[in-house]
Amino acid sequence: MSKRKKLFKKAAYQETDRCFVQDHKMAGKWSEVFGNDHPITMELGCGKADFSYGLAEKYPERNFVGVDLKMDRMWYPARRAEEAGIRNLAFVCTHLLQLGDQADQHEIDEIWITFPDPFPKKRQAKHRMVNENFLRVYHQALKSGGRLHFKSDNRELFLFGLEVFVKAGLNFHTLTFDLHANEEIGPDPKVKTAYERKFMEMGIPINYVVLSFPEGWEKRFE
Repeated sequence: MSKRKKLFKKAAYQETDRCFVQDHKMAGKWSEVFGNDHPITMELGCGKADFSYGLAEKYPERNFVGVDLKMDRMWYPARRAEEAGIRNLAFVCTHLLQLGDQADQHEIDEIWITFPDPFPKKRQAKHRMVNENFLRVYHQALKSGGRLHFKSDNRELFLFGLEVFVKAGLNFHTLTFDLHANEEIGPDPKVKTAYERKFMEMGIPINYVVLSFPEGWEKRFE
């Protein structure tokens, strides 16, 4: 993508309704944005937000927030939602370690991590969205009993995540190494992102896990 095109998309994103940047601290303000107190689902590293868009269309009685570091990625789904009159979908451009500025303590009902960068080199492990530092951020944002969902085509990253989750003492609710072949799992997790469709065409199975934090989990860091 040319620099000029990227700059255009960034500017267009900031002019689109319900699109926020890091300077907008949205924690505690989502009921004002959406005009209701409906449950909130956040998709982290949402990219083009196919997943959030699909669920927002399906569930008008719930609110969805796509979060990504690159606003030029979110420009298209934001404009698409605005043109379609989808009022329960918003976007925030921020780094995930600053998620506390965008979600008040225990404000979010669900968090989805969909196909994050695997950062395959060992020295890059600190950047993986499923390491323990990120778990602390997710725990702070999620309501008590809120669910953390993780989807990935990358088996190595998924196994790394499972090790982190077990070591961190998280509760496991659903686990599969082939999401779309598992008939016991309902349709919502099977809403496909652009990456997901590509991986499935290549015959790569999708890994999926649902987790929650035990009561008093934060005390492990005291």
